[in-house]
Amino acid sequence: MFGKYRIITVLGTGSSSTVYLARHLKLKVYRAIKCIPKSTALCNNAADKSSAFSGGSLLAEADLLKTLNHPGIPLIYDIDEDKDFIYMVEEFIQGDSLEDFILHQENISQELIIEYGIQLCGILDYLHHLAPYPILYQDLKPEHIILCGNQIKLVDFGIASFITGSGKIIQNYGTEGFAAPEACLGHAVDTSSDIYSLGKVLLLMADASDIPCSTELFHVIKKACAVSETERYQTAADLKHALLEAGKFLSAQRNATDTACQSTSHLITKIAVLGSRPGAGATHFAVSLVSILNRRKKRSVYLSVDRSDSLAAMAEGSLFWKEQEGIFHYKDFAGIPSYGDGIENPLPKGAILVRDYGTYTEEFLRQEDNELIFLVMSGSLWDIPTALTLAKKLALKEKLIFICNYDNKKAAKKYARLLKTRVYCFPFDRNPFHAGGRKERLILQIIQREEVHLHFRHWWKRDKTASDYRHYGLLPRCRRHPFSHRTGKFMRL
Repeated sequence: MFGKYRIITVLGTGSSSTVYLARHLKLKVYRAIKCIPKSTALCNNAADKSSAFSGGSLLAEADLLKTLNHPGIPLIYDIDEDKDFIYMVEEFIQGDSLEDFILHQENISQELIIEYGIQLCGILDYLHHLAPYPILYQDLKPEHIILCGNQIKLVDFGIASFITGSGKIIQNYGTEGFAAPEACLGHAVDTSSDIYSLGKVLLLMADASDIPCSTELFHVIKKACAVSETERYQTAADLKHALLEAGKFLSAQRNATDTACQSTSHLITKIAVLGSRPGAGATHFAVSLVSILNRRKKRSVYLSVDRSDSLAAMAEGSLFWKEQEGIFHYKDFAGIPSYGDGIENPLPKGAILVRDYGTYTEEFLRQEDNELIFLVMSGSLWDIPTALTLAKKLALKEKLIFICNYDNKKAAKKYARLLKTRVYCFPFDRNPFHAGGRKERLILQIIQREEVHLHFRHWWKRDKTASDYRHYGLLPRCRRHPFSHRTGKFMRL
C-alpha cells in the first residue's frame, strides 16, 4: 500500500486508527491515509452483534463511504488491506477546525452562524437520504468540522451508523455535550439526533460571541437542540428552511438599518466627549465610540483637542497602525493626531468628527458647533462632587448625555438621582478598540434617546432579545451578564 506513497508525517492518532499525511509518488498530490488495525475491527464487530454489516463491517462501511459525493465530505480515493490493517486513502483537508475558530474569535456574526448551519444541514440531509442505507453521523462537534475557506468539510466518520432496511440501527455514542440525550441513554437514535448535535454546535457559536442573536435565530437554535425528540426539527431540511427564514429576516433588518443610517448622514457631524477629571475615561469612551460607529458603517474620525496628543501615545511602538492621508487606522478606529494650529485637519467628507476634549473645558466652551455632547464622569464615589459641579455647569447645553464610567452602577444611580436625569453606565473594558457587545448595545440605546431622536430617528432598532435570553437562560454568557448589566441604563429614581 505504502509503495505508492511517501509518508510525510502523522496527522493524528486515536484508539482505533492512525492517520498519516502522504504524497503520491506519481501524481505529486497529498493524501490522508487512515490505518485501521483489523484487530480493532474484529473487536467492534464482536461487541456489536446487531450490526447489519457484521463479518466485514469495516470494509462494508469503507465501500459505502467511498461512494459518497458531496462537497462537504472528504473524498475517499482508495481502500486496501493486508493481513494486519485496512487502509483508507482520503482527500487531504487543509483548514482550521471550527473548535479552533471559536477559541480565537471574539465576535461571530449571526450571518456566519446561519451560513455554517445551512452548510451542515446540507451535509446531514445528503447523508440521511442515502440509498439503500441512510447514514447517521452521530458525532457532530466543532473539532470534526473543518473550515476550508468558505466551504465546510465534515470529517471523521468513525462512529457513523447505518439505518438498515429493517429499521435497525448500528448504535454508537457521540461526544458528551453534543450527543443527543437518547444516544447518551443508549436508546434508539434517528435523524433528529443529528439535528440535536447541530443545534448544540450553533449554540456554542452563538455563546462564543459578544453579539446577541436575534429573536428569530435564537428560537431556531433552541428548537434544534430541544431535549425532547418530538420538539426538535425532524429533518435537516426543516432546520435549513428555518435558518434561511431567520437569515432573510436578519437581512431585511440590516438593510433597513443601513438605509436609515444613510438618511442621517447630513445631520450629526460633530460630537464632543468631555471628562469630569483626568482619568475619568473620556479618551477611552471616545475611541470606543468611533470604533463602534465605524463598525456600523457610519464613518467617524477621532480628534484629540486636549493637546495631550493621546493618539500619538496610543500608536507609539505599535506595528499594526496604518497611516493614510493623515489619518491613522487601527481595526475599526480612525483618528487624527494633534497637528497643531495652522494645519487643516484631514477630515473626510461626510464623516462624523468625535472631539476628545479630555478635561480641557475652556476649549470646549469656546467651540459652539458640537451637536452632541458626552460628559464622562468618574465612577469613583469620592469624585462625585467634582463631577456634579461640572455637570451643572454644562446643564444648559443641549444634547448633553451623561456617562458614568468603569461599570460603577452604584455611582450611576447616585448621579441619576442627583442630576434628575438619565445616566448611562459604561462597561469596564481595558481595550478601547474592542467594540464589544455590551459597549455597542449601550451606544445603540443612547442613540435612541428622546433628546437626539430627530437626528438618529430609526437609525438602529433596539435589541429586544435580552428578555428572551433571561427567560430561557440557555446561554451561559447571559448568566454571567444579567439583564441589568447589559442595558447599562439608569433612570432617575
